[in-house]
Amino acid sequence: MLPQNSDPGQALTRTLVKQVLELIQTGELPLGSRLPPERELAQQLNVSRSSLRQAFKSLETMGVISSRVGVGNFVRSDMAASNLLVEPMEFAIRMNNISRAKLYEMRQILEVQVVGLTAARASEESIASIAAEVESMKANRANPRAMADSDYRFHVAIIRACGNEIFELIYEPVSKLLWEDLRERMHLFDPKQIIELHEFICNAIQERNADVAMDVMKRHLEIGYQAFFGAQSEKWKSGQERSNIRLRPEQITRKS
Repeated sequence: MLPQNSDPGQALTRTLVKQVLELIQTGELPLGSRLPPERELAQQLNVSRSSLRQAFKSLETMGVISSRVGVGNFVRSDMAASNLLVEPMEFAIRMNNISRAKLYEMRQILEVQVVGLTAARASEESIASIAAEVESMKANRANPRAMADSDYRFHVAIIRACGNEIFELIYEPVSKLLWEDLRERMHLFDPKQIIELHEFICNAIQERNADVAMDVMKRHLEIGYQAFFGAQSEKWKSGQERSNIRLRPEQITRKS
């Protein structure tokens, strides 16, 4: 179970945000519709108007509602359906103070499995998009921030190519928070090694070799964990030792 924030004010905000999202999800508040007047909605939800205003601020930050001065609050008509999952998940992660280490652990499990699906299912067009980001990383190897952006797009392209949209919905809020740090820490990585690992992953996908793609992704993420958090345990020291093993190009062979 996720740790709960002890601040009662934040707990109430979280509850109110959830209640408003439920009204949107059930259709009681359609996209583009105006929310009930503040006083009326506060009475309906049995909360103070100041508490409701704080929830409105959070919903606006999440991209769920927009506020028009002198007119009222509206459910955004241009809001993608995915916002109803992605934005609240990001909000919940921040509100519950979930650590970067826990987010990274989730990323390790998800990405290793998904890259195997991508190797088996990706279209040629999707594979070309993945390969294009490897080339972008090479072009930006002297610019850590630009290389981090290419790195992010590479991983998103793999998630999108797996043929299951739910993984993208889960991955987006987690990856967004982690990449906020990655852009600042990309200089800690060896560009040659990182590009090489991404090339191996891309090659394995192109060769439809799910086993190799999963193995290299696992090693890549272990190296990333070390750069983010250091050798915090014998488990991760062992992982780092495994990550130093280099794959040779001939190890990636087309499955018959």
